[in-house]
Amino acid sequence: MANLKAEPAQLAQAKRCGAKTRGARLGRPCRAPAMPNGKCRMHGGRAGGPFGARNGAYRHGRYTREAKEVSAFFREMAHDGEAMVARVMHKHGLKPPRAIRRRRHVKQAIEAAAKPKETVK
Repeated sequence: MANLKAEPAQLAQAKRCGAKTRGARLGRPCRAPAMPNGKCRMHGGRAGGPFGARNGAYRHGRYTREAKEVSAFFREMAHDGEAMVARVMHKHGLKPPRAIRRRRHVKQAIEAAAKPKETVK
């Protein structure tokens, strides 16, 4: 009877993963064949399908990298605008609206505006 555990020659000659295992092998290196990135499919293969519209589960672009960058840009602009409003209102002796008054970036802007500016000689 033939040995059922024998690997094909090409697979037997393949580079091995070598990742430290946690299971029954008690920290010994993984012996699975490695992919081009040097690790096996269990220890470093890229998960999931292709990115974007090429993926079969793609529905809309709401959570794409570009959409997240645009959201972060507008969020930063909103923070800058709120801080500017707070500084200007503080300069004229007014309180900023309650909706923005308690936000950390607004408090920091008011504190920075309240400090006397040092003159450079």
